[in-house]
Amino acid sequence: MIPTLLVILVYLVGPIAILVWAVKRYRHGVKPAFSEVLVVIFAVFLMALFASTSVWNTSDDDDQEVAQIVQELTQRYDFPINARFADRPAVEGFVKPRRLAVHVYGVIASEEQAKVVRVLEKLRKQIASKPIVVYFIRAEVWEENADGSRQPQRDQEELLRQVRIE
Repeated sequence: MIPTLLVILVYLVGPIAILVWAVKRYRHGVKPAFSEVLVVIFAVFLMALFASTSVWNTSDDDDQEVAQIVQELTQRYDFPINARFADRPAVEGFVKPRRLAVHVYGVIASEEQAKVVRVLEKLRKQIASKPIVVYFIRAEVWEENADGSRQPQRDQEELLRQVRIE
């Protein structure tokens, strides 16, 4: 509790107080000195740093949630195809700053996609703290190099449908 309070004071309350002070001085006709301008710039930097770290970060809890969602989904739904170079269903989970993304490969029929969405809606209520966005993709696309190595070509995959589960 104390570290949280300290962060709020240093990154929000302090810089806001500095900005209010600077604006009031400027409205009264006092031109800011160079050192005052530096203090205001530093205050704005602190607020921007706080905003960027609180909005764009992901946590270990998010990683655990998406892994659990993928595991439960593969147990509750019988996927038609396996991952191309792995012995598991063709489902992947990714953590994004404001959502959990699940890529489902090979589920083409609308009825089957609806079944997957129903399962994910139940999992959203049980597990996830963030919205889930499921991407139904026709098939995985991989590039195989001459030396035998391979890498996924996600930008060349055909997206069939995208559903956001709140």
